[in-house]
Amino acid sequence: MTEALLQSKLHIPVLRSSLVRRPRLLARLEAGRECRLVLVSAPAGYGKTTLVTEWLTDFRLQKGKGGKRQSSSVATQGEEAERGRRAAWLSLEKADNDPARFLTYLIAATGQVQAGFGKSIGALLRSPQFPPPEILLTALVNELAAIPKPFILVLDDYHVLHSLAIHGQVGFLLEHMPPGMQLVLMTREDPLLPVARLRARGLVLEIRQEELCFTIEETADFLEKALGADLSLENVVALEQRTEGWIAGLQLAALSMQGIADPKNFIQAFTGSNRYVLDYLIEEVFKRQPAEVQDFLLKTAILERLSAPLCDMVVGDPAGGSQAILEQLDRSNLFIIPLDQSRAWYRYHHLFAELLHQRLRASQGHEENGLHKRASQWFEEQGQPAEAIQHALAAGDWQQAIRLIQSVRDDMLRSGEAASLAGWYRRIPEDLLLSDPSLCLNYSWALLLSAQFESASPLLHRLEQTMQAEQVFLGHVAAARAYLERGQGNHAGMVEQSERALRLLPKDEIISRGLVAMNLGLAYWHMGDMEAAERTLAEALASAQATGNTYEAITTIIFQGRVLAVRGQLRQAAEMFEKAVEQGGQIPINYLAHLDLSHLRNEWNDKEASQRHLEQACLLCERSGNLEFQVAYQLMNIRLCLAEGDVRGAGQKLEKILECIRSGKVPAPTAVRVIPAQVQVALAKGDLASAGQLEEQLPENTDTHPFYRYLGMAKAQLWLAQGRKEAARAYLAGLYTRAEKGGWKYGMLAVRILQSLAAKNTDDAMPFISDALRLGQPESFICSFVEAGEPIRLLIVDFRLRSEKNAHHATGEDQDRMSAYTERLLEAFSKKSINPAKKSTINNLQSKILIEPLSGRELEVLRLVTAGLSNREIAGKLVISPGTAKTHIHNLCGKLGVRNRTEAAAKGRELGLV
Repeated sequence: MTEALLQSKLHIPVLRSSLVRRPRLLARLEAGRECRLVLVSAPAGYGKTTLVTEWLTDFRLQKGKGGKRQSSSVATQGEEAERGRRAAWLSLEKADNDPARFLTYLIAATGQVQAGFGKSIGALLRSPQFPPPEILLTALVNELAAIPKPFILVLDDYHVLHSLAIHGQVGFLLEHMPPGMQLVLMTREDPLLPVARLRARGLVLEIRQEELCFTIEETADFLEKALGADLSLENVVALEQRTEGWIAGLQLAALSMQGIADPKNFIQAFTGSNRYVLDYLIEEVFKRQPAEVQDFLLKTAILERLSAPLCDMVVGDPAGGSQAILEQLDRSNLFIIPLDQSRAWYRYHHLFAELLHQRLRASQGHEENGLHKRASQWFEEQGQPAEAIQHALAAGDWQQAIRLIQSVRDDMLRSGEAASLAGWYRRIPEDLLLSDPSLCLNYSWALLLSAQFESASPLLHRLEQTMQAEQVFLGHVAAARAYLERGQGNHAGMVEQSERALRLLPKDEIISRGLVAMNLGLAYWHMGDMEAAERTLAEALASAQATGNTYEAITTIIFQGRVLAVRGQLRQAAEMFEKAVEQGGQIPINYLAHLDLSHLRNEWNDKEASQRHLEQACLLCERSGNLEFQVAYQLMNIRLCLAEGDVRGAGQKLEKILECIRSGKVPAPTAVRVIPAQVQVALAKGDLASAGQLEEQLPENTDTHPFYRYLGMAKAQLWLAQGRKEAARAYLAGLYTRAEKGGWKYGMLAVRILQSLAAKNTDDAMPFISDALRLGQPESFICSFVEAGEPIRLLIVDFRLRSEKNAHHATGEDQDRMSAYTERLLEAFSKKSINPAKKSTINNLQSKILIEPLSGRELEVLRLVTAGLSNREIAGKLVISPGTAKTHIHNLCGKLGVRNRTEAAAKGRELGLV
């Protein structure tokens, strides 16, 4: 929602001149500077906020003449830099129980220590469709990590937060906190955070009630400053024992004792538990105030924060007397806390406010609803709709509340504050919500966008039943139903409802149609319907650009590129991915753009660029907590390892993925994509038994490769390794038909390569390898061929020989292009890199085991022997005589210490030479 942030929430509180210094606790805090979390946990009134404020401002106390320390409430930037420590402060309240609002204020607080903080995450928070938490938190942590100097982030009154989503955000931050950052939480109750795990690792400092209690010495110091007179040690000890060091109780007692001639009798009568003691003291304090101050206290008890103009409106004082009363309360230290340096804003001590509120409700002369209505009016006039809505709801002024909510609804949904919006709607009487279809639909959207699907479903069903005659309205209901189906995992239902929404919604409904189109486009792509995906993504992009929605635009551009890649239009796809990177920068969804560019650069055999984009993807992915992203990243790593011959590295990365799957946190569709990788790694290890055990689990419509993920290629690879060529041929024919029908040219090429390997003989393989080359030449596919290994290289060599013999059947340009393409392919085969560790192992084995290392030509002959070629076929491939081929075989057998071709092939495999 677009409104000014309350800057008073971001200010470190001002220390009073009567502060009781607590060096023992300050020393504890200083000793915990290396801890990731400082948890100050105790009930209300134990001085948590004051202690942390004193700690943060301690470096501002400069040495004066004679060694005395002079107090200053504000440090200069130079003093802060000298200490090398800065602090960001955020005072929390109940209204912050919205993930988007919480993050907005957290970013604003951090901006106090780093100018311009929050640029990358700002666009995400303004998205109409609130992005996944992993994406937001990745951007947040990345920006926090970029802050150059150490800093402390303080969250005061953390106990007011009950949102599990926010606890998850803070927990993620604790787990991935960058070096140089420390989080301080002050709370009345232990938070729902992984404190035990941090405690076990020595990363948390805890200060609790027993440490926060005033000692006798601190009690004496406090009472002396509060009363301006010395109490006897006996009285100090008695009062300390009665209050058990509870600071708020001591403060209330000191207020009650002002003007009492015999404090000893007062202290002796001062008994009971904290609750009853507080009841007694508040009565004493409250009743001693003048009638106009009592009236002011009761009327303003409804306010979370107080300023003179606001209080004038609420108490109904046109003469403007509130400023004088606030200053009087401040001077009297009557449980009022200044929130800024200029003392324009205050708040009551929480316990004091609660008791005033209770007394207000029990009083006969004050109409609480009327007070809330006046507060709502004032906040609306000041352009602060959130507070205006809260007070309208508290007043039961439903029409005012609905008017205000509707006025900010779109802004709140765009900024991701759906949880707050749903909470407001929920407080409106149900019969009033249900009587207004538009209001009911708006409420449904707020529920959907805050993942409250079970609550939204019956509302949407009711709207469908009651609004049959309103086609446009039903279009909006269908859009909401599509989002519901997506949230509940019903892919087909989501497509059905999305298509229905696009049919019913007018063209000028840009925002609604754009959101539906983007989600529908993504769904079509995942289902393999490229034509439908292209059409709907184009509409989504137009909508995103028209509304200035960066996140939606970048996501759409990436998936437009993915459509092109699936169709085999690699250059155009790369342009789209690069466009996304250029326009979106470090926006987290660009993880996909970098990962896809890594795939394309690898396909073009540009290993350096591929690795560079993979590293960029890693930077955007590693802290995200998005397991789907992490699995996709590791699958790409596995492909690269296998291509480089690093089977061990591929196995290690596969094990990382399997650990995630065993945790039960990886979605089933993502986990299924890992099974083909398990088979491919097992085959690379030569472990046919393990690969065969996975055969029944292999999906026929899923692959690890992102651009033919709809084709189960691993089953054919397994059958080829097992020698079941006939079964593989039949299976691959079916895959090719599906790929051709879907227009998946990347997949068509991959299938043709495997069909070449599955053919009965070279003649049968020629049509398949010829078609694969025809598909690959326009876009310069390289690695799809190279990664298939030596048999494909031999087929390409054969194809070249046959093409040269039949050159007169092709046009000059076609022949030249294909000749240049196959030459580049064969060059890529010859330069195929070997993993350095493997290369070193090969050299060591040759030097230690072989009498004489094999020459380059002998290694080439050995690979052809291993592929099963005869002497004559080897001679033809290498353009040498059969006699020369036979001589090479004789020589290499002697060097390997074997007697025949079969043993030579086996020995070559054993030594890793082939």
